[in-house]
Amino acid sequence: VLNRLLFRLRIEGRQQLRRVPSALLVSNHTLVLDPGLIADVLRPKRTYFTMLEETACIPLLGTFVRLLGAIPIPTTPGAVRALEQAIRTNLRDLPFVHVFPEGECYLWNQQLMDFQLGAFYLACRLHLPVIPITTVLHQRRWLGRESFHFAGHTLRVPPRVTVVVGEPDYPNGTGNGSPKRAALEMSRRIRSAMQRTIDQRGGSKSLSKGAMPRLAAH
Repeated sequence: VLNRLLFRLRIEGRQQLRRVPSALLVSNHTLVLDPGLIADVLRPKRTYFTMLEETACIPLLGTFVRLLGAIPIPTTPGAVRALEQAIRTNLRDLPFVHVFPEGECYLWNQQLMDFQLGAFYLACRLHLPVIPITTVLHQRRWLGRESFHFAGHTLRVPPRVTVVVGEPDYPNGTGNGSPKRAALEMSRRIRSAMQRTIDQRGGSKSLSKGAMPRLAAH
């Protein structure tokens, strides 16, 4: 209900989720409430969300994402191997694991940042398809205005949101036998496809508010 009222949410391509028994999901991170949007897209199915350990400890937000199914990512040596084992184990219970490959939340951004390789490296290692989920933002006005001033603050009208589920992308064994090179090729391929989705649907490039400051548990 909140997604419909606040963002006038539209979802395209849900049928792509039925094409695979399990997959890694990747999406651009542009709204604080992105996990809630993704959960809405997948329902009645569920996913695990990877997140920073420090974020998992934040009151309210951390609790919200943990209830959705968060897997905290440790920052200690061997974290990638531990995460790989966690994904292998958890895919027995839920069909999907979700990653934000940009690594940070870039508020209302519609120009994708470079993707980190972790999700794609794991997809190649685990022989899992990757399903891109693209959040497209459209500028909205209320009473003819894009923003309002209240108590010394400027409040912008939330964007209208279209979430597009793309076709599964399978590790193709390229990269001259190197999983890291194969992951790099896969990340570039998927990032390009997601940016095309934003551009073709008219995602507004003027909305960006920059990187969201990292939240700390204290």
